[in-house]
Amino acid sequence: MLTTGCLGSAQAFSIIPAPSAAGKSFVPSESYELGNGRAGVVMRQPIEFASITRGGTEGFLAALKAEFPESEGWKFLAATEDLKGSFKVGSYYVFVNGVEVSSCGGGFAFDYIPGELDPVPGGKTELHWIQRIVSNHKRGSEHGTLENRIDFGRSGNKKKRPEAPFFDVASKDKKRTQAPSRPVPPHFVYDVGKNDPENEHQWIAEVYLASISKNKPKTVTIYNGVNWGWENKTMLNSLPVAK
Repeated sequence: MLTTGCLGSAQAFSIIPAPSAAGKSFVPSESYELGNGRAGVVMRQPIEFASITRGGTEGFLAALKAEFPESEGWKFLAATEDLKGSFKVGSYYVFVNGVEVSSCGGGFAFDYIPGELDPVPGGKTELHWIQRIVSNHKRGSEHGTLENRIDFGRSGNKKKRPEAPFFDVASKDKKRTQAPSRPVPPHFVYDVGKNDPENEHQWIAEVYLASISKNKPKTVTIYNGVNWGWENKTMLNSLPVAK
């Protein structure tokens, strides 16, 4: 379960929309036809922006500590105060690909706007993202295989665990001249889909801002986060599908 906080609470941290000129940057749902008398719809889940209390949910911390245990020197601390700034969301949408619908999914993008005394990169301070994914269709597995993982950047060797739990850092691969890159703070962007839209999916993520000191790279301070994701449902197409 993902425990979220109310955006209307007294905490200063906020998540705010910043619509772009792109017409589909905030699409909440989209319907599609499957044939054989069936249809589907993909929707944002949660529908609205949902903030997560600093430090991480119970499930997030359990997954994080299982992958990067204290026995290996890792220490994860909740920030002592909420961020004073905001996550400025540029897009939160769902999509359907292909005339015959080859896949469906969703995407999310935002920028971290620090407030007074909020952490910023520079000197000995590094900022990172940590993302946990929970779904009913694990990557590379059959539909129905549950997924609960920290989404760290991988090298070309998918079996190799990276040196850190951060979304924006990938392990170096000796067979590659460069490791694959991911958006680094203050920017976050990610989209994901599944190529079996005839099956129903629930895909939810929680993303946190985190910081480390170069003097203690395994002591991670976790700040506020945001919950985002998507789901799709299928049904008998007894009525025309809305476009």
